[in-house]
Amino acid sequence: MRFSVPRSLSPSPVRRQQRRSKSTFGLVEDSDESDFSESDGVDSDDSFCYGSESEVPKPPIKPRVKIKTTAEQRHIEDTVAAIRLRTRHHDPYEEWEKQTRKDAFRTARKQQTAIQLQIHDELDKARSEEARRLAALHARQMAEVQAQLTTLKLQQQKEEDKLRQGWQARDKLLWQRIDSVIKLEEDKVRARLEAERKVREQEERKRQEEEMQRRQLEEKRRKEEEDKRKAQEDAERQRMEEAKRKEDEEKQRIQDEKEKTDRLAAEGEFRKAAGLTTAQEDWRNARSIRMALKTNTMVPIKSVKANKSAWGEQRRKITPKIGQLTNDPRAIREITDFIHDQIIMPPQRHPPMLYTGLLSSLAKIILMQAETEVTAEKKSAIPLAQVTFTLLDRLETFPDIFFAKLVQRCGAWPIPCAVPNADYDGRPWTDDTERTKVMGYRRSALKNDDINDDGVRKPAPFETIVEYMNRISGIMRVYFHILKIPPQSRPMHPMFQLPRCWTWFARILGDRTLLESPVAAQLIYTALDVLGSHALEVWGHQWVKMLELIYAGVTVGFAEGRFIGGTTAAGTSARTRVQIEVERIMTSAR
Repeated sequence: MRFSVPRSLSPSPVRRQQRRSKSTFGLVEDSDESDFSESDGVDSDDSFCYGSESEVPKPPIKPRVKIKTTAEQRHIEDTVAAIRLRTRHHDPYEEWEKQTRKDAFRTARKQQTAIQLQIHDELDKARSEEARRLAALHARQMAEVQAQLTTLKLQQQKEEDKLRQGWQARDKLLWQRIDSVIKLEEDKVRARLEAERKVREQEERKRQEEEMQRRQLEEKRRKEEEDKRKAQEDAERQRMEEAKRKEDEEKQRIQDEKEKTDRLAAEGEFRKAAGLTTAQEDWRNARSIRMALKTNTMVPIKSVKANKSAWGEQRRKITPKIGQLTNDPRAIREITDFIHDQIIMPPQRHPPMLYTGLLSSLAKIILMQAETEVTAEKKSAIPLAQVTFTLLDRLETFPDIFFAKLVQRCGAWPIPCAVPNADYDGRPWTDDTERTKVMGYRRSALKNDDINDDGVRKPAPFETIVEYMNRISGIMRVYFHILKIPPQSRPMHPMFQLPRCWTWFARILGDRTLLESPVAAQLIYTALDVLGSHALEVWGHQWVKMLELIYAGVTVGFAEGRFIGGTTAAGTSARTRVQIEVERIMTSAR
């Protein structure tokens, strides 16, 4: 059944007169065909357009249809009711037909998928069977070829053995004949010569035995007397030399200590007024800061899981950044800003304890990077020193922490001084192992054979003097490069200013115990390699005097038979490098 609805009136005067559709339900009256135009098209002679929308006349109001009879009214109501019933009707057959189509499509698709899977499985199975068949065929053919090769090889080997045995038997027979003839002749000659030799040997033996007995007795008596005399003279000379050496060393030590004590006492007021400290005071201060970091900062951080997690997360961000350093100003600036702005001093400030712990970890990472990278490549110390210098200038309390960690990794060499017999608080060392650790020595890596018979891992031995020298030299090279960088906005910490270089040389040259160590010669060479020419420009003639003193220590010696670096092979090689470096500095200054 089709229904038609009358269109709305068009505002256009042309379309307004188009033919009205007839209602099949009597909603509008039938009108004469003459009321409409004969053609739905627009007459070109009567067409026109308005100048604006306001000129378009409003459509006339459609008059209501007047229902004339009751039959027409009833027909209209039935039609409206039929339309409503049609729009609201729900046909179960149509719903069943739609659902049936869906189920049929789903079943067909499921069957198609199952068939495709079955086809794929059969194809895979066929391929696998064909592959196994080909593999078995190849294996069988390979076994047949191998068996044939083995048979041929065995046959060849048998033929070679047979020929070899024949040649050996022939050679053996031939040589047996030759040897028998030679032996017969040799036996005749040997028997004659042996008889003559025995007679001569018997006579010579008697004469030599008599002469030997006489010489042995005389030599034995003379040697005993000479050995006894030499032993007495050597023992007496060694005793006197040892006593004299000990006496001289004791006198020299007492005199040096007395002079040092008197000098320090006399200069005590001046040092206090000038803000200067002694080497032992610097060591105790660095040691106390290190122990305070360990007990008051790191132990509480590691004991609380949340603090340890936050500390570890930030610490792990520092290591790759320090490892990515190159001698590029932009990269150095970006890495420095990242460590300062994102890790150490983020917008959300860390608690004081976590801040101090991160500074300690930052110092340790920098020093470990110096141990590995600078030892292998000297130029890598320059970007590392620049990053460290900037962080020392921008981070509060970082200079004290960094210097304390520096003393921990290098012993007392950054000061420099000899490690005392007691800790900073006056407590004696428990054993030599503790004092060795404080001196900066590290244990070597453990190996599988470092386990005793009970299955307990033995403590690893400490590193050798050569490993210790190389590691300390790499760290101190970074420290000397830091001293070389001029300050930017404000004075640096006293331990990181250029005058510290003069203090370092003055202290190490004034301590004979330090000078005899090969480490001293290696560090003097490192300092001269980094700061030698720069210090000559700063201090001029005074630095030349310092170089003269160093040169005398490596060529003539600072005492009787004593040189800078000692007498070991490592000290001798380091002393030679110092000599060459001093000569280079003086030559370049001319």
